[in-house]
Order: sequence, then C-alpha cells, then structure tokens
Amino acid sequence: MLEDVRHLQDDEVVLQCVASIQKEHRKFCLSAEGLGDRLCFLEPTSEAKYVPPDLCICNFVLEQSLSVRALQEMLASTGYNSEGAAQGGGHRTLLYGHAILLRHSFSAMYLTCLKTSRSLTDKLSFDVGLLEDSTGEACWWTIHPASKQRSEGEKVRIGDDLILVSVSSERYLHLSMSNGNIQVDASFMQTLWNVQPTCSGSNVAVGKYPTIQ
Repeated sequence: MLEDVRHLQDDEVVLQCVASIQKEHRKFCLSAEGLGDRLCFLEPTSEAKYVPPDLCICNFVLEQSLSVRALQEMLASTGYNSEGAAQGGGHRTLLYGHAILLRHSFSAMYLTCLKTSRSLTDKLSFDVGLLEDSTGEACWWTIHPASKQRSEGEKVRIGDDLILVSVSSERYLHLSMSNGNIQVDASFMQTLWNVQPTCSGSNVAVGKYPTIQ
C-alpha cells in the first residue's frame, strides 16, 4: 500500500501545500532556481492540466536525516564542514522529530532559513532560500506530524501532512500572503506540507508526478 512506503535517505521529493485564495483551494510546490535570486518561491500546480508546472525546480533531495541530539553533537564537533552531514551516520528511515537536510536538485544548494526578511506584514519572519554551504544549523529542519494520528519517533508516510521547523530560527516553513502576493518564509505561523517522492535514489518514482497536481 502507498501509505506503507517510507521516505528514505537520497529520495527526491517535492513539498506541496494548499492555500485558500478567494474561496478556492490552490496547490503549490516549494520551488527555487538558485541562479541569481536564491530566494524560494511557490510554483502553482492546481492548473497542471492547462499550465504544466516546472517540476525540475521543485525537486529536493532528502540528503540526510539525524536525530536532533545527533545533529547537535555533530555541529559541536570540531572539523565539521559542509560534507560532514553526508559523511555522518544518519538514519535511512525518516522519522518524526528528526532533523533533515534538503538539497535542491536543480541548483545543488541547500534549503535554508536566511537572516533577511522581505515581509511587509510580519516583522518576525525570515526569508527562505538556498545556500551553497550546509555548514551550521541554518540548513537543517525538524519534521513534525500535523495529525494526532502520528507522533514523534514514528515513520513518516507518503501523503502525511507535516510541519517543518527551522533549527536555527525555530520558525515554521510557512506560506504567506501579503498584498495579493504569495510567498514562502520562516514564520511563527504554521503551514501544513505534504511530501511526495519523485525519485527513490536514482530511480524515477513512476506515477508519482500526477499526485501533486
């Protein structure tokens, strides 16, 4: 069954969320280009039948999964560098409560909470973008269940709604709307995300692309 499939290290995934705009539910995928402007944005997928989304900029590789304690020990250890996460002994199975490192497939840079903010309405929010170097905790996110049917320590299942929290800023990965503009930031307000795999390791997950429409 689909719900029994687990996300493993090196899976390629898309992060999808739903927003209610003018009483209409619309779906978006977290996206980035990494060429010039490194800020993340949202790629609409609701109208996929008429306007195909650019999925190549929506894919992220689940490069590493660690317990928060293991992450803290790794960050505190001497000689940690951008390759330390890949070399460290992470978990093959993604569990709630763990910290994850997401590498953007198109640019090979890492999803991170930046220190800047472009929000006009939320002065406590931060921008979300890409960094070439995963050193430090800014590129790490903890994953938490959005449903009471899941709990910390359980395996993350395909199709679960989940919450991502920046380790460095302790803010949620959030879809925000300001002056009619839709963007993604790190905020104290929550957004539920749905993770869908597009590749497992080097193998394309056949039939997965239609699930994000």
